[in-house]
Amino acid sequence: MDNASDPLLTERDKLTRLLSFLDIETKIGPGNEPKRQSSFPIQGRRSLAASFDGSIVDHPIPTLSPPLVTQRLQTFYVDSWPAITVKRGDTIIFPNTPRKSSSNTLGGIPITLDTAVELRSIVYGSPMHSFSKDWQKATLKFYLLDSPFPFGIETSKCGARGLALCVQGFMLKHLIFDREYKSSVLQEAGVLKPTAFERRRALAGAVCEMLWQAGDRRKCCVCLKQQEPCFGPDYRYRPDSITEKLHLFEFKKFEDLHNFIKRHLEEFQTEHGNGCILFLYSLVLSRTIPKIREEIKVKPGFKLKLLSDMEDPTQSLINLALTGSATPHLHNGELLYDDKGNLLPHPVHGIQTRSQIGFMFWDKGEDPEKRTEVGSMLKTPKNPIWVSKVNGQFGLLFSLNPDLVSDWRVENKFTMWYYTGLLSQLKPTVLSIETRVGRPRPKTGLQRREEENKIPPLENCIMTKWYGADVKWNGTVPFV
Repeated sequence: MDNASDPLLTERDKLTRLLSFLDIETKIGPGNEPKRQSSFPIQGRRSLAASFDGSIVDHPIPTLSPPLVTQRLQTFYVDSWPAITVKRGDTIIFPNTPRKSSSNTLGGIPITLDTAVELRSIVYGSPMHSFSKDWQKATLKFYLLDSPFPFGIETSKCGARGLALCVQGFMLKHLIFDREYKSSVLQEAGVLKPTAFERRRALAGAVCEMLWQAGDRRKCCVCLKQQEPCFGPDYRYRPDSITEKLHLFEFKKFEDLHNFIKRHLEEFQTEHGNGCILFLYSLVLSRTIPKIREEIKVKPGFKLKLLSDMEDPTQSLINLALTGSATPHLHNGELLYDDKGNLLPHPVHGIQTRSQIGFMFWDKGEDPEKRTEVGSMLKTPKNPIWVSKVNGQFGLLFSLNPDLVSDWRVENKFTMWYYTGLLSQLKPTVLSIETRVGRPRPKTGLQRREEENKIPPLENCIMTKWYGADVKWNGTVPFV
């Protein structure tokens, strides 16, 4: 019988080849390093194995495949993606995901110890005092779109409310009067019900305009907070986890500023982002600290600071936000003489130009003969929007008719809105004001004084601009 055709020999041959392979295989363990094996077939070597019947059978040693070796892969790199050109009229869809925190923002100049000391000193009067919890929580967060105030910034009863309402005034300017398409019908119908994109664009424009105005329209500074402090402990400064973590971004072109603010607008709106503090610091550094010290010029014995002892914004801070100048005075131009006609040793600088957003003031505690007078530069602004301060409480008065500040005939009868930003205001307050006939005046002095005591404080504030105006609250109970 032929050995090649015997199935037992075939199985024996397979077993012999397997044993030969296992004898050559590398053992695992210390000292048993694998030997380098050739990938070429082994020639001239034979293996003698006993056959099933005892005879010697000559078998060639099988050729072994080389062990697996890790090979180097070739990596391809792409220099850059091709530039994408966007034409006017194209629709751009942005992902509806929150942007990363400013802690991951690259760039900017880390704040120095000297700048931090000066910044806290000009704001609070001392680098050892810092912001309260209410100030730290204050941001420029919007109301919900389905709320009664989809155009509004939500505020609370703290000192930051006055600054937030100044931003709200400029935001309404961009939302109402700086629209791309102006129509009285569309304006009345939906200007106070903006979309999320419209109000975001308006807020970005308001922040940019206020900072650029503070920098004399030549340059400005934006402050963003990072995670790590920029300097170590020092006896001159008490850390507050905000000021020492600032990075400063300076801009000399308005377009660059606008693009930057649009990318990082969430930093002023996040719940724990200290948005109002960041905006306040940005205003101060845009104006520069030396220029603010020169504009305020406090009397001897008074501290030079932008926040009062109760953390309310001073008139210097309100003027800085509305006009870009930190002067504490409300009159027009320069005052050369005092009330008695005597020449002052130094001119008193007031508001030099007509402001974009106006200001109204009334306090029942003042002497009727010595009430604070607001100059026409603030009382008659370029846009019918006024930040009001009534008995120490800030609010916002505005109209949708731009002719209210340019045509005296419109002032005969018009409508205004009053906004506080507080959660206690449940619905819009619409005021109907008539100045042609005015409110009825009692005949006797006693009756006149009794009627004056019944006038709501907000109406008294309105009458500093339109004397004798008759104000109707349209069903709303007077709350100011």
